[in-house]
Amino acid sequence: MTKVRKSPIILKPTIDEKMALQFASAASPAASGAASDNLTAASPRRPTAKRASTSDVGKNVRQISLTLKRDLYDKIAKAAARKNRTLEEHLIKHLIKRYGK
Repeated sequence: MTKVRKSPIILKPTIDEKMALQFASAASPAASGAASDNLTAASPRRPTAKRASTSDVGKNVRQISLTLKRDLYDKIAKAAARKNRTLEEHLIKHLIKRYGK
């Protein structure tokens, strides 16, 4: 006896070749060179810092400041970049893992 499938059947959409070619041949902003003028100094691998976490300092949250040697900071920053996190997010995750919520 086989198990009855309860989820609905998913049908693939039909693709209009003419519309797909028209979409693919359309000029993009990056091709025109306008996007290269608007590039920021931030690395594409590292996400920008989120400001929401630092503005949450309040009754049950405390803000701290640390002084680290350059080589230790660089190691932490590289580990955070590998995991696609900001430095702040990376340190918070490790502190929560060690000390709990």
